[in-house]
Amino acid sequence: MKKQLLAACVLGAFTLPAMADNFYVLGDVGSGKVEVDAGDDYTFSKSDTSYSFGAGFDINKFFAVELAYRDLGSVSDRGSYTEAGINYNYRDKTSATALQASVVGSLPISEDFSLFGRVGVAKIDVDYDSVETSGNSSWSDSDSESKTKALLGVGASYKITPQIALRAEYSQFAKWDDTKLSAVTIGATYHF
Repeated sequence: MKKQLLAACVLGAFTLPAMADNFYVLGDVGSGKVEVDAGDDYTFSKSDTSYSFGAGFDINKFFAVELAYRDLGSVSDRGSYTEAGINYNYRDKTSATALQASVVGSLPISEDFSLFGRVGVAKIDVDYDSVETSGNSSWSDSDSESKTKALLGVGASYKITPQIALRAEYSQFAKWDDTKLSAVTIGATYHF
């Protein structure tokens, strides 16, 4: 058993440099959009800074797999209303993050420029906080939920060196009850 483990480690050490050519790291920043339909004719849609970082592996020049963490940002809504002659103030906050795994299909247009599409799944964590006040009384509620949802994206990539490529992307997550999440980002990849 020890000899087999040693042989596997030695073989892995020799093949890792060859495989490293296909590995890359990625990062991006942009605008994450959270749309919440809270019912009773009340919806809000706001954007916040979104970013992600992760790693990928090129299977060939047409397909890659990626794993990334994405912070979709948080959005807040404040306001007031009057009901039965009583004034109420409220503040709602929604924040979301996702751990996503996807397959990326590329269509090379030239040696340096390509279009790509993404299909994957994301484990999305959404936190809700709500505070409502009236006079000396206040009411608050918070909740946290996690679900796995489909992920789709489209974008374009441009190589500025053999190792570094810039890319722009629009990503959309499957609707989750009353919440829609999306992101428009600009980022880069670095191939080893």
